[in-house]
Amino acid sequence: MNIALILVIVLSFSSASFATKGFDLSYYQGDVSSSDFSCLKSNGYDFGIIEATKGSQATLNPYISSVVSNARKHIKNIDVYIFPDTSHSASSLMNSFIKDLKKDGVLTNNMIWMDIEGTQYWSGSCSNNQKWLKEAINTINGLYTGCGHSTCVGIYTSESQWSPIMCNTSEFSNHQLWYAHYDGKASFSDFKAFGGWTKPNMKQY
Repeated sequence: MNIALILVIVLSFSSASFATKGFDLSYYQGDVSSSDFSCLKSNGYDFGIIEATKGSQATLNPYISSVVSNARKHIKNIDVYIFPDTSHSASSLMNSFIKDLKKDGVLTNNMIWMDIEGTQYWSGSCSNNQKWLKEAINTINGLYTGCGHSTCVGIYTSESQWSPIMCNTSEFSNHQLWYAHYDGKASFSDFKAFGGWTKPNMKQY
């Protein structure tokens, strides 16, 4: 299973005592095969989150439809994440992305996670960044509601990224939080509140 060498582990707690293990796949991992996902399933991975975009470029991952289709043959819960290109209009970019992802069957009843990291990919103005993200989320909410939640958009970030990019605003704390802390521990005990979030939904470790 070649994918094992570049796997990022994600932990999700659906209750105080029940945790599930998942994975994060980026565009750079290419067109991952059905057999790789079968291997992941047999090794205890119950969900996955796959990059829908081609890195920080304003285009979709050319493998996204194939990879999601292969993943769903073995693993039911497959979300996607978007690494935004903020040099483009948020509304026009998300409008294009969501329509194509729906048309290709990638978006059905799953979540979309916005990847907020890397100050070099955002402006130096927190207010402009907040405006961009709000416009992106509002556009997505207007086009896709299939996940069964009040919003199908979650946020992937960490305090070290959220604070310089968004000035620690709490405006988006109603969205689910997937945070990163590479401590190798399958636990939320390390989490410290930021951005209005008092508890996370997932941890990348």
